Amino acid sequence: MLLILYIPLILASYLYENSTLVTQTMFYEREDNPMYNLSVLPTYESYNQLDIKIEDLQKRQFYIPSDIEPFKSIYNDIINPIACSHYDYETKIDESPFKFNVIRADTQETMLSLYDIIVSELYSEFTIKIPTKYFFGLGERNQKGFRFKEGIYTLFAKDVPQLLEDGKQPGKGVYSSHPVYLMRERSGKYHVLFFKNSSPMDIIYKDDKLTFKYIGGILQLKLFLGDYDPETAIKLYHSYLGGWALHPFWTMGYHHSRWPIKSSQKLKEYVYKHKEHEIPLDTIWSDIDYMNDRQIFSVDEKRFHKNDFEEIQNQLGVNYIPIIDVAVGVKYGKQDKGFREGINLDIFLRSPNTGQRFRGNVWPGSSYFPDFFHPNCSTYWRTMIKHLYQSTNFSGLWIDMNEPTNFCDGECDIQSGRDKWNATMDYTDINETYKNNHIRFPYIPGVSPLERMTLPPNLFHYGKYLHKDVHNLYGLQESYETYQAQKEIGKPLPFIISRSTFPGSGHFTQHWEGDNEASYTFLYLSVGSTMQFNIFGIPMVGADVCGFLDNTTPKLCARWVQLGSLYPFFRNHNNDRAKDQEFYSLGDDVLLAAKRNIKLRYSIMKWYYSLFLRSNHTGTIFRPVFFEFNDDVNLFKDDVLDTQFLIGDELMAAPILIEGQTIRKAYFPKAYWYHFLSGSRLQNAEDPGQEHFIMCKYTDYVPLYIRGGSIILQQNITQVKTVKDLKNHYYAVIAIGEKDSFGTMIDLDEFSDQKIADKCDQQNCLLNVNFSQQENQAEFTIVRADNGGPAAYPLFINRLKIYGLSPSQTIKCSSHKIVECSYSNENTFPYISNIYLNEGIGLEFGETTGVFKLTLQFS
Repeated sequence: MLLILYIPLILASYLYENSTLVTQTMFYEREDNPMYNLSVLPTYESYNQLDIKIEDLQKRQFYIPSDIEPFKSIYNDIINPIACSHYDYETKIDESPFKFNVIRADTQETMLSLYDIIVSELYSEFTIKIPTKYFFGLGERNQKGFRFKEGIYTLFAKDVPQLLEDGKQPGKGVYSSHPVYLMRERSGKYHVLFFKNSSPMDIIYKDDKLTFKYIGGILQLKLFLGDYDPETAIKLYHSYLGGWALHPFWTMGYHHSRWPIKSSQKLKEYVYKHKEHEIPLDTIWSDIDYMNDRQIFSVDEKRFHKNDFEEIQNQLGVNYIPIIDVAVGVKYGKQDKGFREGINLDIFLRSPNTGQRFRGNVWPGSSYFPDFFHPNCSTYWRTMIKHLYQSTNFSGLWIDMNEPTNFCDGECDIQSGRDKWNATMDYTDINETYKNNHIRFPYIPGVSPLERMTLPPNLFHYGKYLHKDVHNLYGLQESYETYQAQKEIGKPLPFIISRSTFPGSGHFTQHWEGDNEASYTFLYLSVGSTMQFNIFGIPMVGADVCGFLDNTTPKLCARWVQLGSLYPFFRNHNNDRAKDQEFYSLGDDVLLAAKRNIKLRYSIMKWYYSLFLRSNHTGTIFRPVFFEFNDDVNLFKDDVLDTQFLIGDELMAAPILIEGQTIRKAYFPKAYWYHFLSGSRLQNAEDPGQEHFIMCKYTDYVPLYIRGGSIILQQNITQVKTVKDLKNHYYAVIAIGEKDSFGTMIDLDEFSDQKIADKCDQQNCLLNVNFSQQENQAEFTIVRADNGGPAAYPLFINRLKIYGLSPSQTIKCSSHKIVECSYSNENTFPYISNIYLNEGIGLEFGETTGVFKLTLQFS
């Protein structure tokens, strides 16, 4: 029997209990079914953070457990909040019909109205009235468009490659579930709303309403109030999630993968080929072909040799990352260590039909699945990863198929009849209904059967958790155990790329955007997907360059390497049925585009990495342009939202993403803008925002522009093959703006994982770079960000490349020691000044030489 509480139709009374400045508990009484009385608990967690919880008083609904890992490491719920003298929000209850309103205190704008609430064991829903149509998030989806269109959107982690979101049923959500959005209010201020619920759900967007329909868990909303800068609300949300993990510096380099690479000798050949064609390469990857008969944690030692792995990493200087799936094949029984250890520790999930170990089918054939809720699973997973490390000496790990994916729809090889349950857990107090072969849901999110290509919803995990409630947590749990295993191995900055994620995953893992398609559609939508995951709190993210499925084309691949060279995570990967797409295998144009754009990436890589350090574990890196120009309504148009983006607040990119185009229009908001490589100025700060035509051939650098007021320390990368070749020699690109110019750099002598972990916590290894100008004089300084002192390690500056400086006859340079400098104006663009220090040799500075301060006098 389905028991429902439908608040709008109830003449309910509510009582304030435990009422303080920060909490109010309201009990909704229902005479015909007191078992379903609800508590409504708004908690004023801080002046800009509100928690709203509506749950059954008897707590029959699932909630994400806060007392076990990984959840207690990430969700920073405030249990005993301290009353504030002022709150940025007010709450108001409408009694008949029930409506819970949250109002921004200063603007008196209603940020959300919560109403039409249904609560039951197997189906619940609520509706939120939203202030504007400008909200972003609610993923993961392959949607061609960053902004939402009206429709029905399903959040349920599934392995469904090439599925394009159209807002129609059946649901088209893919690998991850992130029930969170960033909202722009009518006033221009922002908030983030997180629905803390892991069950499958549909979200229906129509008019000014979002209706959430879900099949388990409590109704808990976390509201984070920002200001006119979207980053403020996003940083609050990321802080609640524990912040995102910092990745190693070497992972910013170029990654190459291919399914299949059938031997360690072939891996080495790919490395040599990249060196031969002068393409920088930092990491080579293995898909499932390195395994013994596709069995996880095994290595086919006849084809993959440990000494080759050591040669790749030690002699060739390239990192190695293998893939791990989650399903353990049963074919070899206890001859296989992964199977044997799992049986001994009894960590495999059990069938809801027979009580025997649940059998699915994945790459190794008939397979068992680990139960990450089981207390022995930590020991199992970490032991097996250490076992794999002994065989491969991996640099990081790629975890896949962790939605989890199953090639059967639910259980394979179900035994006839119904055996007694023989699981180790005690299920005696679970509602008998759940022991049936199927749960009869009154509503199925996404319409398709919930067991389609995954595990059945009525399967139990340890702790009496139904799979329907924890399915979306599976990838997060695996990420946590994989992270801890790498820590125990001795890796100070674990690197993990996970396909399935959930809010909080970014505390442990990074993400790639799954099995995309070699098409202009997936090239186009990758911009929005990458921005979306930055909002979700996983900024180290990217799509597989040139496409994973189907055959790419030279022109498509050239366009993709232009864009992909600016993704935070930059990898080329394709499948066993597609033709080769190594950049050197697709013709001279693709090779030239790859060499140019990859080397451009390496030239700014230390600056790019400094953005992650500067953000200090919260906030976005790869972001929409409106984040910096919130008042410009033109930036909310789809052609701008979908095809232009910022890296930090310094660089804006406008890649060409449409098949056949070589010229595009791009919109430049009101500011000084310069072409990053040529220095040509597109517009002045006094000019209004305007469109410009941009030409970009397939072999060109990606169209990239630096904002006035920015400084980027760039590097010469002529001889660079890996990030290890990036020495501390720089030239400064200074873009003159309305005010002083500013940038950041990293104060390290080498960029090993251990040095970064030791020196860079809490921004302690950052340098502030400043350029200030008054009339005929300017000062260029570099100081420690934390104490204003000199750099701790020697750096070398040999040139200042100043964009927007008025032409002068001469420039004199002076510093704490004699500085010889030569000066030239480039004829083509008279507002570009090249100042070569010590006649082009350069100027060294650091702890022994004092704060770097260079004075320039113009005449």
